[in-house]
Amino acid sequence: PPVTEPASIRRTRAEQALRQLVAHARRGPTQAVEIAAHHVKGEPVGWEEAVTAPFEPFAVGQPWGPAWDTTWFRVRGTVPAEWAGRAVALIVRLGYAGGPGFGPEGMAWRDGEPLQGITPNHDDVVVAEPAVGGEEVDLYIEAAANPPIAQVEPRLMYLPDYGGTPAWTLAACHLAVVDREVDALWEDWSLLLELYGRLPAGSARAAQILRGLDRAGTALDPDDVRGTSAAARRELAPLLAKRADASAHRYAAVGNAHIDSAWLWPLRETRRKVARTFSTAIGLMEAYPEYRFAASQAQQLAWVRDDYPGLFERIRKKVADGQFEVVGSMWVEADCNVPSGESLVRQIAHGKRFFLEELGVETTSLWLPDVFGYPANLPQILALAGIRWFLTQKISWNQVNHFPHHTFWWEGIDGTRLLSHFPPADTYVGDVSLGQLDHGARNFAQKALTDRSMYLYGWGDGGGGPTRHMLERIRRLGDLEGAPRLEPMTATEAFEAIEAEAPLDELPVWAGELYLEMHRGTYTTHADVKRANRRLELALRDVELWSVLAAAATGVAYPAAEVDGAWKTLLLHQFHDIIPGSSIHWVYQDTARDHAAVGELAEGLVTRALTALAGAAVPADAPPATVVVANPLSVPRREVVEVGGRPVIVSAPACGWQVQQSHDDPGRAGWAAVQSGPGWMDNGILRVHWDGDGLLTSVVHHPSGREALAPGGLGNLLQVHDDRPVEYEAWDIDAVAYQRSVDLTTADEVTLVESGPLRATLLIRRRFRASTVEQRLTLRAGSPALEIHTTADWRDPKHVLKAAFPVQVHAPRASYEVQYGHLERPTHANTSWDEARFEVCAHTWADLSEGSFGVALLNDCKYGHDIRGHVMRLTLLRCSTWPDPVADQGHHELTYALMPHGAGDPVTAGVVAAAHALNSPLRVVEATAPGLGADDTVASGADDTVASGADDTVASGA
Repeated sequence: PPVTEPASIRRTRAEQALRQLVAHARRGPTQAVEIAAHHVKGEPVGWEEAVTAPFEPFAVGQPWGPAWDTTWFRVRGTVPAEWAGRAVALIVRLGYAGGPGFGPEGMAWRDGEPLQGITPNHDDVVVAEPAVGGEEVDLYIEAAANPPIAQVEPRLMYLPDYGGTPAWTLAACHLAVVDREVDALWEDWSLLLELYGRLPAGSARAAQILRGLDRAGTALDPDDVRGTSAAARRELAPLLAKRADASAHRYAAVGNAHIDSAWLWPLRETRRKVARTFSTAIGLMEAYPEYRFAASQAQQLAWVRDDYPGLFERIRKKVADGQFEVVGSMWVEADCNVPSGESLVRQIAHGKRFFLEELGVETTSLWLPDVFGYPANLPQILALAGIRWFLTQKISWNQVNHFPHHTFWWEGIDGTRLLSHFPPADTYVGDVSLGQLDHGARNFAQKALTDRSMYLYGWGDGGGGPTRHMLERIRRLGDLEGAPRLEPMTATEAFEAIEAEAPLDELPVWAGELYLEMHRGTYTTHADVKRANRRLELALRDVELWSVLAAAATGVAYPAAEVDGAWKTLLLHQFHDIIPGSSIHWVYQDTARDHAAVGELAEGLVTRALTALAGAAVPADAPPATVVVANPLSVPRREVVEVGGRPVIVSAPACGWQVQQSHDDPGRAGWAAVQSGPGWMDNGILRVHWDGDGLLTSVVHHPSGREALAPGGLGNLLQVHDDRPVEYEAWDIDAVAYQRSVDLTTADEVTLVESGPLRATLLIRRRFRASTVEQRLTLRAGSPALEIHTTADWRDPKHVLKAAFPVQVHAPRASYEVQYGHLERPTHANTSWDEARFEVCAHTWADLSEGSFGVALLNDCKYGHDIRGHVMRLTLLRCSTWPDPVADQGHHELTYALMPHGAGDPVTAGVVAAAHALNSPLRVVEATAPGLGADDTVASGADDTVASGADDTVASGA
């Protein structure tokens, strides 16, 4: 072009040449293939069954695949002789839905083994490189008709009935020459064009690139792009040979494919997604020896081992070669807010064990790029498991405050520190664009200390992984003037480089939780899943405790295999889009089924163990009302429980059992009898008053003489908030939701339904629009807490239900239980960081204390809390409609309790013991005669428990 032509026109000309000439020449001549199809009705079938089924002729342009269905395509053809010496691929386009992993996907099979995944970004399956000509092509394509959930009607979010209109059209299926030289020209040209667009206008480098593109365009013959592509590349080569500045940021480029184990697709589809993605990664490793790929979830590799043993062996070899890396140390990339401390330990124990036993790797990192916040005790848990490094990027999603560090020490509540890294490009699905790379280099907070960080690239969420384009980009960006440097590395190599090069003693320290200022609704959404998870965590703890003791005392075999399988099932459903409540309804149909199976197994194993213990412990002359009481907690307990339909007093030692006679005399236990009357009840520890609508007007703590409720305040006030987040409906609660509420101040019924010396109960029924809430407020003898057993039929989407308690306590900080400990959070909004914590996560209790007096809120299945000023609130329910249209609509059961207490921290004041007792009922085996028969029952449940005070003691039993 003339030198007087404006730069903008020259750039446009280069863009047009790339788009209209080079891009079209990347694929050469084509050859039709013979296509046949077998449409699977129902759940997917394996290779052996599919290939023996009848196939019918099929053609490009025909529709296929009703939503969630599977079609197997058989593809046969011959490579033309004149294509000898060239690369040949089968081009397959199943349909496009907006991105890889979020629409139709396929797996190419050859000779009974997975060959490669097929997505919009992996649509060419190499069949010969180089071809000799005349090769016979015989492939099968397992095509999944996955719908784009965000664009379809709600019915597709449920377990399908497999019917309806085909959703996709086979857009392409043919053989084609792949011109690697033109591909390379396209990569050179597109990278330099992108680099030119990011350089300062008029800079020497920009002028040189534009001149080089001019010369490449001149060298390129529009009528013979393939024949002149090498000449065009020679014009661009000097521009790509210019080295980066010495101060250029250095990235460790780690390939990955974050695959949600369930989300907008069910678990069964993830089993196929991982095979597609991993087979693609293995194939690319052959062409790119420098390519390093990281996989983080042991469960996904276990699926591959079980479903695709040949592929798993290929993975095993690549792990040994150092190209396929296992990272992360967990069974799945688990949510870290809701699971218990024991669950987090099990995630790591089962994950590390699988990686070590199956692949010979001792993992040393925690890899959780997409999890919705991280508790303050996680560094200690990780360090005790031999984990040295932690990676995430999710905190970059903060809505209010920019997290200030990228490479730093994360300090837990016990002082343990863990070297942590947040990739500064703010993505785990990098596309190797200069925009992302430049953003990360500018954004990197520790640039004064080190010039090294990680860059995670590869299509993810729905899988797919890195592409040839990304790998070609990385080759060119290893050392290029005007761009950051990229070096392919494993995550372990990257962490080791960061640790070796950064001045560790100068890195900043972040103490406490890594709170995500987003996705606060995940503490509450899908209450059924969270309740079941809490109960199963405790049930499996009980299985292990009682089975070990029964094995030692009676010789009953320990159920090791059953416990191992049950834990792995529970851990799977703690994945960070299952337990938070952010998946489609089909996922929760699977979760409910699996939770029920684990619950049935656990109950059977506990019953077997306790029956064996009771049979060995009950004397032959046992008098009537003899029971065996089992206590799984580490404190002795004496409580009121229900046996045979009536309340009685029983006791048990810590982590043990005791044969005894139950009784109903509170005086024998050293307790005052429960008294009650119109509008009040009293057990000698608490005196509770309520008004005509069942709202608490007074809760006096007798030992301290203090009133728990604020003057004029109403306790147990149910408040409903309009809940319409701007985006991410199942995930988010926006702060604006809490600016106003509808207070449920009227009741349909307020009745004192039980009034006895061991227990008094007030029944309250309320309504909100189409929903009903029934509550039973129970005060038991000897208990320091008022229990509120709640049953709700919730039918109002897009609303949050909270229970509020304005208390007479003034404190700048409140305490909340997290896994294996507790932490303090502000009750004020002095700073933007404080203000952003308007909804926080806690486990079985939250406490507000001012030294001589405090009030705790206990619960048996809730996690969302807020304490602002002197008002304590527990989030009971919310009801989102996407991606599950019926989430939380229906029946709910939950229990929470109000516990005023005297001086002391939550441990010494008995809050911890009381909360754990609420969650772990004493189990009572009735033993009316020696030897227990098939009709013996183990009594347990939410109504059979009471929080015991710190001063309670019982005699040690058997």
